[in-house]
Amino acid sequence: MKKHNRSSVRHLVRAVRGANMVEYIILVGLVALLCIGGYQMFGEKVNKGISQQAGTVGTVRTTAGTAAP
Repeated sequence: MKKHNRSSVRHLVRAVRGANMVEYIILVGLVALLCIGGYQMFGEKVNKGISQQAGTVGTVRTTAGTAAP
């Protein structure tokens, strides 16, 4: 009888581990969908901002390079 109880507990622990894994997979999927949605909404604005900053840095670097002897 004790052997049956131990195997039931082991089976339950394995089932809980499997359920946790499924929950993590669902959570990762939801986070990925949120990231994709956010990129689609703000991606163009972010790319423009990065390009503007890169241009500013390039201008400062060029100006600093010509001013130095």
